[in-house]
Amino acid sequence: MNNQMLIRTISLVVLLAVVSGCSTNLTTPLPTALVTGNSQILPSPVGEQTITPPLVVVISPTPITTVPALQPTPGPDFCADARVQALLAAFSAALINQDGAALAETIDPVDGLDIFYRLANPLVHISPVEADALFTSTFAYTWGDQAGSGLPVEGTFSAEILPHLLDVFERPNTQACQDLAFGSGTGPTTAVVEWPAQFAGLPFIAVYRAAGAQDNELDWRTWAVGFTVVNGAPKIRVLVQYIWEI
Repeated sequence: MNNQMLIRTISLVVLLAVVSGCSTNLTTPLPTALVTGNSQILPSPVGEQTITPPLVVVISPTPITTVPALQPTPGPDFCADARVQALLAAFSAALINQDGAALAETIDPVDGLDIFYRLANPLVHISPVEADALFTSTFAYTWGDQAGSGLPVEGTFSAEILPHLLDVFERPNTQACQDLAFGSGTGPTTAVVEWPAQFAGLPFIAVYRAAGAQDNELDWRTWAVGFTVVNGAPKIRVLVQYIWEI
């Protein structure tokens, strides 16, 4: 009887040991949270990867400001255009510095430059080739005749035209767009003041140097500058001088 009880007890102990061992092998411990300071970081499950989405950078195209094409249309828009004003400034600088190459850059490269010593005289044509050496040329042009005396005006550009141009462009002056009226584009005169008919379709600016406060009111001078547009760029095509005449 005692032997049977002992055998049962031993069998029960062995069975409990086997069951306990199987339970231990089949149970996987849960992930343990990692505590850092006040934050709690849970580990990712085994086999799971954290995928960071790619950074997408959106680049907006820079808007391009387009400058409208310049048209040789007479009017205030043409006269006020920055390209036209820059051309006049370059022309003035070329005269003051007597820079032939710079002067040639300002005139029409196709048709050249026509100059009226005064409107009653025939025009004098300067070809694009001549313009580069205009300040140093010794060629004597026939510019026409003087108002009043009727004496002929002959000589180089530098002797007969440049001083009159500098009398306007090197001194304080004002601009009048498509305007040769007394007080705005010209001063007092008995002569007919008009734009040459053969250039009627061209835009022009009258550059007017009025008489000084201490000068005779008749001591004024205007050079009207006519423009063309070549390959989108304004160029000077014609110059007309206006002064007091009797």
